[in-house]
Amino acid sequence: MTTTTPAAGIAGLDELPAKDQIAIGTTLTRLLGGFSRRNADLLKGVYSDDADWVNAFGSEKKGGPEIIDYLRGLFADQNFDNGQLVAAPHSVLRRITDDVVTVSTHLQISGQGLVGGGAIPLRDNHSLRILHKQPDGSWLIVSEMYSASRTDQTYVNHS
Repeated sequence: MTTTTPAAGIAGLDELPAKDQIAIGTTLTRLLGGFSRRNADLLKGVYSDDADWVNAFGSEKKGGPEIIDYLRGLFADQNFDNGQLVAAPHSVLRRITDDVVTVSTHLQISGQGLVGGGAIPLRDNHSLRILHKQPDGSWLIVSEMYSASRTDQTYVNHS
């Protein structure tokens, strides 16, 4: 892997040992590639067998095979496919231990379709991934959660 990969732009990645940078970069590049190409097969080897996953709409999945199966259906859905990235994602890596990192990502998507018609004008999407180093040196996602910012307020001092 070279610094031309999408993962190379992740803030904090360069603070890790080179082997970990490559392994984490490989996992995150495969994740981004799977989503951008709408190809769930690219996600094999990205999630651990016991990974937990929650999307911004509340769907919960457990384990790599179940997550990938769900994403295969999502990627085939025209409503999801209509969504287009507004700009490159912004990601920040934080080392928790030598074997655990988090990666928080912010991205914006326009035009994602809604069931029953219409589209979400702009999805302001945040995600948090926990990656765990495996005995073979690879890094897998063990937990992933997505959220979408809302414009309505329930707290007067929200900012």
